[in-house]
Amino acid sequence: MDDSVTPVPKIPARTEFRRLRRLLPGTAAQEAGLALADHALAELPELVPAGGTVAAYLSAGSEPATTSLLEGLVEAGYDVVLPVCEPGRRLSWCHWTPGTALQPGLFPSVPEPVGQRLSLQELPALDLVFLPALAIDSAGVRMGQGGGYYDRFLAELRAAGNHALAVALVYDHEFVPAASWASDAFDQPVDGVLTPSGWTRLPLDPAGSRHAV
Repeated sequence: MDDSVTPVPKIPARTEFRRLRRLLPGTAAQEAGLALADHALAELPELVPAGGTVAAYLSAGSEPATTSLLEGLVEAGYDVVLPVCEPGRRLSWCHWTPGTALQPGLFPSVPEPVGQRLSLQELPALDLVFLPALAIDSAGVRMGQGGGYYDRFLAELRAAGNHALAVALVYDHEFVPAASWASDAFDQPVDGVLTPSGWTRLPLDPAGSRHAV
């Protein structure tokens, strides 16, 4: 991976990543989701003990599909929690199984689980966070949708002393060189990226080589 790039402003970079997603074939999300689930479930026992808690999310639109991953996590015995968007750009969390009812949230196009909403303080045993992204650079800087929900959550999680790995899910072409876009102090780096090709621990070492999460 060549990291000698010139950063572009975040807003046009986000617009371009969204454009590229719209160009993906109709089968891309499901195909990517199956590959992501296979890689995640193969590596997870080395990262999270049996019965541990994993935060994930319900994919929407052209995002890599997460249904297979979520179902596989539950089948493997993990406690899965999914986000609920709250006012003030904050996240709360609900336990999820394949039978959990869904409802529209603050963003009607994004389904959210029905159930008791848990704060970060009520999830002290959170072991791993899978989170959405439009892109990830090799320094671990995440390009989100612009709402800041996950950056706030990760900042609070780490301030509380929880060092659970944060792993972003993206397509292969969305894993890009460091500094591909201009970042700011609010951005919370992630610890790894999961693409249809596999896991990568971030940031990459100085030689640019990849290593497993």
